[in-house]
Amino acid sequence: MQVTVTRIGVNETQRFADELRSSNIYDADLNIAFGDVDAISSLASIAKGKANWLASTSCLGAMSNLGTDMGESYVHVMTISETQGVIGVASCDMGKGNVSELAESTVVSAMQKANRLGQMPSLVWIIQAPGQEEAVLSGVQAVLGNAVPVFGGSSADNAIEGKWLQFDGTQLFSNGLIIAVMYTEEPISCYFSSGYTATSTEATVTAVEGRVLYTLDGKPAGDVYNQWLQRFGQPALKPGSILSDSTYFPLGRNRGTRSDPISLLSHPSRLNDDNSLELFATLKEGEVLTLMHGERHNLISRAAEVAEVAMRTHELNYETQPKALLLVFCGGCMLAVKDQLADIQRSILNKAQGLPFVVAFTFGEQGCFPDGKSRHGNLMISATVFG
Repeated sequence: MQVTVTRIGVNETQRFADELRSSNIYDADLNIAFGDVDAISSLASIAKGKANWLASTSCLGAMSNLGTDMGESYVHVMTISETQGVIGVASCDMGKGNVSELAESTVVSAMQKANRLGQMPSLVWIIQAPGQEEAVLSGVQAVLGNAVPVFGGSSADNAIEGKWLQFDGTQLFSNGLIIAVMYTEEPISCYFSSGYTATSTEATVTAVEGRVLYTLDGKPAGDVYNQWLQRFGQPALKPGSILSDSTYFPLGRNRGTRSDPISLLSHPSRLNDDNSLELFATLKEGEVLTLMHGERHNLISRAAEVAEVAMRTHELNYETQPKALLLVFCGGCMLAVKDQLADIQRSILNKAQGLPFVVAFTFGEQGCFPDGKSRHGNLMISATVFG
């Protein structure tokens, strides 16, 4: 397996096309790419019909070992070639049917394109429009069970306006799902985590519909959440968007054990007039929610720490040096510390020790916990180590 990273500016269309053509991108087994809306739109118009792509918009651009986007449009491309195995890619428009059923057929199609139908892949990596992540995972797991780790991220834009895009090499979607199934003899390691600490404050979900939380312990969810915030010296929130105000105080669900808790986070996005809370993840009645707390310095350092854990685990398990690193970093976390993106990039560079890497800033994160089940969460970070 050969893995390279390329960062190409898109302000000059002809230069962008020439740089794409002069690289090894069009000969790759798979290109994983991120950039802002202009970058992915330009990529799709130039690279259509050339190679397999797993490309998605990323909040305010993306990051790689080659740089951090600061107001200019770049596409950051991780190119995987000479794979000791095979990679199959398939896609669908999620607006054209039942999402779980579409995800089932899409992962089967990806396996067929890899000519490995009936064989379990080493890894499934997905990108998708935000909103139906649990349904997508349900469909993928209906085919593969929980034996195969599923990692990925939900597309993002700059201001939660629904302008996100996905590109598979053939089609440009606004509500798409792209699935890559990877069959490789070379090892792949993954790690899924958050940079938040559980408080002792918790309550049980007593009324919920999808991603709208109505009551906790029988009381209006908005009232309960505001009471929790005030315990920690935060002002009560008013109806409207609370996305930025809730970034340091998300809601967690324990997906580990009581002695070794691992929290899956849900990000409150809106407080409604009826005191219900809207979130970026689906909850179920009876689940226990814990108030989580994050610190700014932890969000800044977490990307490099997760990268280091994934790399060291890979080296210990396989006694080999990894070849590249793919990071998914929650867009909400990024926005909270965007003035220090250059520092975050330098810290990853230091831990990566020369490895090429790409970082996407997403509006939802998918990954696998130690219990073997892949899940969707918010304000999470994941690392995938190749080769």
